[in-house]
Amino acid sequence: MGEIRENDEVLLPELFATDRDGRVRLVAGYYKESDSYTFPKYLVDPKSFSEDVEERFLSPTGILHTYTIVRRSMPEFPVPYALALVDFPEKVRVMAQVETDNFDELKIGNEMGVTVGTIKKTADGKDVKSFKFYTVKKSD
Repeated sequence: MGEIRENDEVLLPELFATDRDGRVRLVAGYYKESDSYTFPKYLVDPKSFSEDVEERFLSPTGILHTYTIVRRSMPEFPVPYALALVDFPEKVRVMAQVETDNFDELKIGNEMGVTVGTIKKTADGKDVKSFKFYTVKKSD
């Protein structure tokens, strides 16, 4: 899938990283005291208020909860694009754009992975990249 090159502009790079297997993963906060996760990572556990926070990857895939096709947006966001909410097994719901050329492939309940792609353009036309979702095919 997508990748980040040395000169690419990246939005919120602390929210995602590549694991040992080369997969793009979301970086969440894990709170031992409440055995729960947040994305993005909070400085304290919102349930116990403990400051004992670890960075952990969310699972590599989640389930498409819902989505919409954005057809009108601010000028820096090329339209149309899909915007999705994906539920991860850690009981975290994340919103991001979807990397797809075929909106018809989006179905609630699809398994979704995480990748990197262009999410908007700068005023001078340069791509700005961040994490995005994609529909996992049976062969992925």
